[in-house]
Amino acid sequence: MKYSIENFWQAHLNAVQPQQLAKTMTGWAAHRERLDSYVEAGLALRSDKSSLSQPVWLIAAPGAVGKSTLAREICSVTHAVYVDLAAAATVAGNYLTGGLVNAGLLSAWQAGTTTLLIDALDEARLRVTQASFEDFLNDVAQIAHGRSLPVILLGRVGIVEEARKYLDDHCGLPCPVFDIELFDLDQAQAFVWSALGRLAKLNLASTGRMAYPHLVSAMKQHANVYRGAIKDFVNHLAEATSKDGQQFVGYAPVLDAVATVIAAETNVAKVANAVEAVLAGKVLTGVTREIMERESKKVASQVAATVPGLSIDGLYGSEEQLERLASLLFHIAKPASLPAGLPSHAISPYEEAVESLLPQHPFLDGNDPPSPSSAVFGAFIVAASLRSAHTNVVRSAERYAQTGAHAPNPFLLDFYKADVASDSSSIPAAHVGLLYESLQAKTSAGEVARLSAEGEAEGKILDLDMALVSTETGNLSDESAFTVVVDGPLKFGRRVSGINIEAENADVEIGDGGQLEMIAPINIRASSLILTCDQMVVKPDPSPGARDQVVLLEAAEALADISRGAPLVRQGAQLLVSWPGNNGYPWSNFASQGREDDDPRMADAQRALRRLCISFRSHSKGQLARYVGKVEHFRMTKGDLGVALREKLLEDKVLSIAGTMYILDPDALGAMVGLSFQDLKLKRYPVATKAYLSGLLAG
Repeated sequence: MKYSIENFWQAHLNAVQPQQLAKTMTGWAAHRERLDSYVEAGLALRSDKSSLSQPVWLIAAPGAVGKSTLAREICSVTHAVYVDLAAAATVAGNYLTGGLVNAGLLSAWQAGTTTLLIDALDEARLRVTQASFEDFLNDVAQIAHGRSLPVILLGRVGIVEEARKYLDDHCGLPCPVFDIELFDLDQAQAFVWSALGRLAKLNLASTGRMAYPHLVSAMKQHANVYRGAIKDFVNHLAEATSKDGQQFVGYAPVLDAVATVIAAETNVAKVANAVEAVLAGKVLTGVTREIMERESKKVASQVAATVPGLSIDGLYGSEEQLERLASLLFHIAKPASLPAGLPSHAISPYEEAVESLLPQHPFLDGNDPPSPSSAVFGAFIVAASLRSAHTNVVRSAERYAQTGAHAPNPFLLDFYKADVASDSSSIPAAHVGLLYESLQAKTSAGEVARLSAEGEAEGKILDLDMALVSTETGNLSDESAFTVVVDGPLKFGRRVSGINIEAENADVEIGDGGQLEMIAPINIRASSLILTCDQMVVKPDPSPGARDQVVLLEAAEALADISRGAPLVRQGAQLLVSWPGNNGYPWSNFASQGREDDDPRMADAQRALRRLCISFRSHSKGQLARYVGKVEHFRMTKGDLGVALREKLLEDKVLSIAGTMYILDPDALGAMVGLSFQDLKLKRYPVATKAYLSGLLAG
């Protein structure tokens, strides 16, 4: 590998010397042991004009790909100092400068014999204001200035893009960016084998015993069996998931989960069968199903040995396991129900068996208190809990999904979607933001996440679509569609981007009480809008070539009191608001001037045109497209006028049909209708547009 630790990082950081910290500092470490089981993923340097001579480098990856493990391994080999911002109490200006002084590293820093690998950039950003984060980046730029050894920052793709743009625009540092690549097939096989070796040595803190006592000798005596099963799994998984663009075979947490399935099989002759069972269904659900079936059998056999004649059917099923696991993770009361038909004399032996095995469950890490053993298993528990019939479990899962391990979790959406598909049910409004954050956690370089929600004014249902979009081709991937019950507000967190909500029947709540970031493009039209924040920062879309830089907020009523002054709008972005009272402070400078015509018939035509055209989204090869069923739905047309407008636009070649999609030609929209896509979004209707619509109304 071109940018491997051995071939690249050691050479570029060869001036670094081992250091000792003058005192213990939370999140700072000068010495790290190498992991025997570490399998290195590839790195790709983005092909832009940035030079490796720059004093700040960036490393980006989707969630749960192994950024932190890579950073620690680089530090263990090169002796660079590891800084974990996730453990820092706060991050702001002088954090690094002061840290170097307090750690006793300033002399080595000035001599050019040490450097920093700074991890968890995204976690740090979520805990501080925009100003504090920018002060931190200024501090990075200042301490790195003029150095030959780079300071290296690691984070998820979105925050790395933001940091790159700020350092370039405000500090004059066009930083090079490396992207961590998913494992290829050979690396995936090596990772599963290595993970098995790690599991073979795993001691459970709760019991002090080996988690898989058979595994050490089994791997030595039957290495070919294990390696053959691993190879079959990786090859079959790559083939099975290549059609829909999923790259599960390259994700470390998925491979970790598969290693757990293999490790749990004590009969070597059945290892291949365990792999086949996983591949029989969808990958993630197959992994989790196989593990839970084995755990059920463990409990059943243990109880049957102490209660002769007991029927073991239905004991310790998947639903019960997930409820008990949720009680441990969320620190809530364990479920009161027991398996149906369990006789009274078997209750005590059953509870004893479950309580002894639950802390050793493969979904848990064996620590006290426990955490999920991987992002995959954590997502599975949370997704099932979000769909629970018990309100306290659902609320606890919602809190955990926002703040727990691996939050936001890139696998949550997959499990949640599979659960919804199994019973064709709708989802509550409160979960929309959690699922969208899960999708955003999957974004790789060259991708953005987009969400669209639409509903009728008098209805209680929303159609929700979300997908990843390539910034180069416009192609969609990881598409999801849900029916949302409007049983409360659509809730989003403190960082929102790429959402389009046309829902006069719904309320929207954004923020968590602190600073709120809104990143274009955003279009919200709702019954009521609640901004739960003390400050708002509006930013442009950092994607190369992004054209829509508007954040447009419309509501029949709004609760939008910001205690810390007017919204801060960054250069390149535009904020427009429209609700009663928006002419007062702090919104008066951002009040939208766009409006429909005074003539009711013309206003209806303008609304129909706007509703139709702004519903189109980037699709294949940069086209603006929309599924035929969506465009022709009554929710879109709202009667004869909408139908007539659609037919007129088809006749004038503004719209066309390609297979299952309508295509909108923005050039034809300007030439024939007399306005741009942006004009429509801002409700600016030129004279030429009114003339076009007048002809429609007259006909």
